[in-house]
Amino acid sequence: MAFRYEVVTNARAGIERVHPYTSEEALGPGDVLRLQGRDWLLVSVEDGEPVRAVAKPARYRLRLRHPDGREEFGAFRRYRPDGPRLGHAFTTVEDGLPVSWEVVEETLAFDEGGEPFLDLVAERDYSELEELPDHELEHTLARREAEVPDAALATVARAQMAGLAVELVALDPGEEPDWEAARSYVDALILEEIEDDLLELCGVNPDRDPKETWLGKVKERLQADLERFRADIEGDHEEIEEWDFRDGRIFASVGSNDDEANPDSGHGWMARLVDVSALTAAGFARVRKAELAAS
Repeated sequence: MAFRYEVVTNARAGIERVHPYTSEEALGPGDVLRLQGRDWLLVSVEDGEPVRAVAKPARYRLRLRHPDGREEFGAFRRYRPDGPRLGHAFTTVEDGLPVSWEVVEETLAFDEGGEPFLDLVAERDYSELEELPDHELEHTLARREAEVPDAALATVARAQMAGLAVELVALDPGEEPDWEAARSYVDALILEEIEDDLLELCGVNPDRDPKETWLGKVKERLQADLERFRADIEGDHEEIEEWDFRDGRIFASVGSNDDEANPDSGHGWMARLVDVSALTAAGFARVRKAELAAS
């Protein structure tokens, strides 16, 4: 049986759209859909023909529930296709030793500003005593180890208190960004490679702007993002924070959903450049599912 929906989305650029959507399973609040090149979190589902579903940009927060009942909260993260869901396993480090966790609860929740997110509760599963999962950089960062800079923990704490999201990328030890490769990558983009969501983040209004202008606007915005990102990390770090970690470097931005469409926001630069893989072309790796915890 097929279930038909009208999914109403309000993009980060403030444009509301209605998408026909068919699913083999009934949808409900808390489900994540991928539309327009990004992931959307269903907030409500209203009866009708077809059924009307309201969605907001998907984001999540991991909550580590320790055996003694103590809880640690990670920063909000934008949900991506490889984002954690129920059953996701990962490791952290305690006292220099790896410990393993599994996501055991998944709930639709709302922050103090009324914006939705997936509240993912993880509990110890002790699988490190049998077969240890691959270690992930981001979950090492999640622990309050001496090697994690205080500034990094302060940034995450600030983001948590303000209900903001954190985006992170990293350079391996001894590696320098290949800016020319990134510029060439952006210059070689074709329209078919650019998702609808990114078009709008780059200032394109598909309902108003002639289609022949879309690609030029996107490239202009992305090249400007790249230059401003480079100038900031090579300069005073007014928008992008940087920390040394295990002989490599990590770069972070903090911002809201609205900042992702802002041409003057460092968080916007990173969100757009990560979305289109321009920073990957420059040699940066996205720190996936990072949960810098500040307890």
